[in-house]
Amino acid sequence: MRAEDFVALRRDDWNRLEDLLAQAGSGRPGALTPAQVLSMAALYRRATADLARAQRDWPGEPVHRYLNGLVARGHGIIYRRGGEIRRRIKRFYIETLPQTYRGAWPYLVAAGSLLFVPAIVSFFIVLANPDAAYAIAPPELVDKVHHHELWTHIPAAQRVAAAGLISTNNIYVSMLAFGFGVVFGLPVMWVMISNGINLGGLFGLTQAYGVANGLFDFVIGHGVLELSIVVAQGAGGLMMGWSLVSPGNRKRSDALVIATRRAFTLLLGLAPLLLIAGAIEGNISPSGAPFALKLTIGLTTGALLYSYLLLSGRPEVRASEKSPLLQLHVPLDQRGG
Repeated sequence: MRAEDFVALRRDDWNRLEDLLAQAGSGRPGALTPAQVLSMAALYRRATADLARAQRDWPGEPVHRYLNGLVARGHGIIYRRGGEIRRRIKRFYIETLPQTYRGAWPYLVAAGSLLFVPAIVSFFIVLANPDAAYAIAPPELVDKVHHHELWTHIPAAQRVAAAGLISTNNIYVSMLAFGFGVVFGLPVMWVMISNGINLGGLFGLTQAYGVANGLFDFVIGHGVLELSIVVAQGAGGLMMGWSLVSPGNRKRSDALVIATRRAFTLLLGLAPLLLIAGAIEGNISPSGAPFALKLTIGLTTGALLYSYLLLSGRPEVRASEKSPLLQLHVPLDQRGG
């Protein structure tokens, strides 16, 4: 059969499908009757079969291109999940995000180790030899500490702008940690280790000159939330890198796709919280607020974050399933009077 004959034979069905898709895509409630919905579904299935035939017999010809567009448009309308956006967002935050976080625990442990182990080592090295801080911090900053001054003061008039800059930078770093995962995770490891060295080295330097309390006073309000999210984003990058190193019984490309979806879930769900951390860091951390208030903010935000991530989205366990002993105990009591 020639392509022209095929088009003449099937044109009426395609036109009918186009009309129904246009009605369905109009956005009007009840645009199609139940009978029209069934008709559209049947015509769509036939169009997909027609596309398969066009791909086989007339690839590259106008009928092939037309059917490809028609089927793509039909797929977007028939399989869309419009009207469920609120339910999907709710499910994402109540179930998908916390479950993905808990499922990534090996990578969270690895990312946390890459950050905090170098921080501890760097702390003691710089504490023992404060001049080593010149290798990890700008000379002006080190000289400030030598004069028992900190670099954390932000004038009150500049704090709102600083909070925006801090939040933007933190989100940018999170996206880098996510993107670097495709290079077998090696840049992610470097980001985590270098940040750990900087963090521990600065605390070691301030401890050596007796101003560590001031740095801790600055960090505690936002640090718990910020570092927790940094570790989570690093875990996402490591997850992607490990999928390339050890894909298991999957192809590397398939393993990477699965890992990227999980990593992107962590990025999409947790990166917005850096706006909160940035707001605290830019406004409350450099302020003269009492240390007790900053400590309360830091511990509260951390407790809320981990309570949500560790407890939300767990399946409910019915009372009869909690313990086999409970199931045995009830009838025994009944028999014994």
